[in-house]
Amino acid sequence: MEEALYDTNVLIDALKSGEKLNGYTTVLNIVEFPKGLELGLTVITPTLEDYLLAIKISQAMVKKGTSVPAVDALVAAVAINRDLKLVTKDRHFGWIKEEFGGLKLIER
Repeated sequence: MEEALYDTNVLIDALKSGEKLNGYTTVLNIVEFPKGLELGLTVITPTLEDYLLAIKISQAMVKKGTSVPAVDALVAAVAINRDLKLVTKDRHFGWIKEEFGGLKLIER
């Protein structure tokens, strides 16, 4: 099974339900939901390469007319650059996947 990167909404649900998660999240998700640290995931800090890809993602989404939040563009870039499956409830990541086929997505 491929390794997973968990979005904020999945962290919130897991903490509420007691679900055990294995894998990664980003420091951005922890800033949004600090209690996510209690899940024991490895926290990734975005690199310059992640920010550069996030800019490309944002530009492509604006051009397509489906802009996405900056944090989500960056989370998607982290997932793409590390070949991680992004686990999320946010449907707009599907728009990113349409433009950037390298995004592996598990929508809950």
